[in-house]
Amino acid sequence: MSSIAVVGLGNTLLGDEGFGVHLANDLKAKYTFSDNVKILDGGTIGFLLIEHFLENDKLIFVDCIRADNEPGSIYKFNVKQLPPHITFVSSIHEIGLGDILGHVALMGLEKETVVIGIEPLSVCPNDLTTTLTPLMNEKMPKVEQLILEQIKEFGGSYA
Repeated sequence: MSSIAVVGLGNTLLGDEGFGVHLANDLKAKYTFSDNVKILDGGTIGFLLIEHFLENDKLIFVDCIRADNEPGSIYKFNVKQLPPHITFVSSIHEIGLGDILGHVALMGLEKETVVIGIEPLSVCPNDLTTTLTPLMNEKMPKVEQLILEQIKEFGGSYA
């Protein structure tokens, strides 16, 4: 059975940037997952994300993505199909998921990886807030459903 990690990314002090972490915490609170599924708060740990490629067979990253679309736009990409024009929103003191994916490829550690992202409405580096905007809260159930479907597709289960 493949080990699966769902990793929520972002800084919860910067408004919508913390979407992935908030969603990971919600998943942990609402569901019980099969033993091969881990739900993780990846926060802003930068290069330490590489550890998840060493420990798991399949990965799902949840993050904010800028692709110059409407705030609240939802994306799902296989990591090998990431469009070149997207930018991962990352804290100013850390490297982003895009950097990690590049390093993982150079190290030969690529695993079956899906990125599920959302275009943020508000990332507030000068106005700290731990609260998501109403738009992000409204979109959370749709993103949650995409994650649950991907977990099942990867061979995990939940109740």
